[in-house]
Amino acid sequence: MASNDVEMGGQNTRDHGDVVDDEEMDGNGNENVWLPPGADRAGESAPFSDMLEEHFWIPARLEDKPASLVEAVNDFHFAMINDLDRNEFYNNALAKAVTPESTVLEIGTGSGLLAMMAARNGAEHVYAIEANRNLSELAGSLMVANGLDSKIMIINELSTHVHADKEPHNLPKKGDVLVSEILGTLMLGESALTFVADCRDRLLKPDAQIIPAAGCQFVSLIESEDIKSITSVSNWNGINLEGFDALQDTANVVFTKQYGFRLSTTNYKTIVPRICVAEVDFYTDGPGSLPLEARFPIEAQESGVIHAAMCYWEVYSDRERTTVMSTDPDATRDNFPRDMQWGQALQLIEDPTEDGTTPAPLRVEKGDKLELVARLSHDSAVMQFQVNRL
Repeated sequence: MASNDVEMGGQNTRDHGDVVDDEEMDGNGNENVWLPPGADRAGESAPFSDMLEEHFWIPARLEDKPASLVEAVNDFHFAMINDLDRNEFYNNALAKAVTPESTVLEIGTGSGLLAMMAARNGAEHVYAIEANRNLSELAGSLMVANGLDSKIMIINELSTHVHADKEPHNLPKKGDVLVSEILGTLMLGESALTFVADCRDRLLKPDAQIIPAAGCQFVSLIESEDIKSITSVSNWNGINLEGFDALQDTANVVFTKQYGFRLSTTNYKTIVPRICVAEVDFYTDGPGSLPLEARFPIEAQESGVIHAAMCYWEVYSDRERTTVMSTDPDATRDNFPRDMQWGQALQLIEDPTEDGTTPAPLRVEKGDKLELVARLSHDSAVMQFQVNRL
């Protein structure tokens, strides 16, 4: 999550960001390009100084910074940079891909950390593309501080507006390696499929390597009284409150960070083990590669109530899947920063056959045959799930 990409805390929506108006297009003429908060093309953002009353103290270093940018950096950038396993994933992948003749492109450079990794691994040239002016300047100062500015060129632009072979010509040469970390709580929640495909088609050499190379969006169906306790009500001291559940949202995905807990520290039971509902090859896939709806036959492995669909992903360093980076709660249990920048996504589940005024629990017995329906938005950034009985 750097700033060709920024993580959102909204329900069943793209991770932090906006979709520009119909006049904005990517390098291939596709409309409705997603923009991160603070991106120069995303429109004016109120300065941080406007967020507090006049008599409140504000550090001078923050006064003129966009409030959306300060919020995003404090929301997840610090956690992202301190995810040491994430850093090693990228550093090892770059060490394998980069040669002394390599030209490396990074889209959404943010702090510039991945670009500096590429430079330290011996790349001849590194072009770090960053949509936000303030982040571009900050990344540039960090590159100077680390003595790497002579090898790295920052391009302050959204990647879809960067050109290598037509005017305005702001990329000196096409890349041998593309590295990006535009992954959301939902794997494609920051329109990675669109941005990587656009870069691959216009800004890379035909035999370029792409990091990460591929990924899978997984869904498990779980039972959890902990989740139930903060998403529904029944009664208190003889007072019936069940009618309040008429407003329970079983249509939108919610990020665990919004709920204010780490799924890896809650009690839950897996009713249906993980299933890959969206497999992506970043070398070949692009907008339209994934179906808008897919149906998967599944079987309950345990008896219980399916309270939620739990979403997490894996991405792979190369096509051989040498190294895996995952948001599986088992993988984040001992990685607090990863839970705080990504975590998992949850969608509450109800029995669709019981169309009442309040949601009916989906009770299953071990061995029950079920169907998982996965629906995607047209840009594949938003997902929705439904569980049917067969």
